[in-house]
Amino acid sequence: PPELDLMKMINQARGSGADEENEKPPPSMSAMTSATYITSTPFTGEEAAFESETVRSEYEALCRDHAGLIEMGGGYAKFDPSGKLAFLDQLEKVEERWDVFYTRFSLMGALDKQFIKESGAFLQSMGLDEGEFRSLLKRAHDLLREDAERERNMVFQS
Repeated sequence: PPELDLMKMINQARGSGADEENEKPPPSMSAMTSATYITSTPFTGEEAAFESETVRSEYEALCRDHAGLIEMGGGYAKFDPSGKLAFLDQLEKVEERWDVFYTRFSLMGALDKQFIKESGAFLQSMGLDEGEFRSLLKRAHDLLREDAERERNMVFQS
C-alpha cells in the first residue's frame, strides 16, 4: 500500500520503547539487495521422514500450493478487495502449513544444518532475527489486509 512505512513497521515490531541510541538500524534497501544468499535447501528429500508416502505427499502439495500462490500474487494489485482478502487468507494458511512442516523436521533434527546457518546469516545480514522478521512479515500482511478492507468498504459505500 502507498502508506506503507517500513521503518515505522520495523520500529513497531521491535517494540518502540527502546531509546534510539540502542536501537538497531532497520534493514536498508541496500542491505536487502546485498543480503547473504541462501543456496541450500531445508530438506534433501533423503531424510527418513520422506520414506512416508504421507510426508512426501504433504510436502509436494505444500510446494505446489506455495508456488501457485507466488504466481497468483503477481497479479495482486489487479485483485478486487475480496480477492485480496482471500489471497491473504490462503497465504497465511500456507505459512502455517510450512511452520508445522518445518517444526516437525526441526524436532526430529532433520533440517539441513547448512540451510539453518544460511537462513540465520541471511536475516543477520539485514539486521533482523527470526522473531523480528516474523513480526515484520505479520505487520506487512496486516497492512495489506487493512488496505483491502478499506478498499472493500469504499466499494460498499459507493
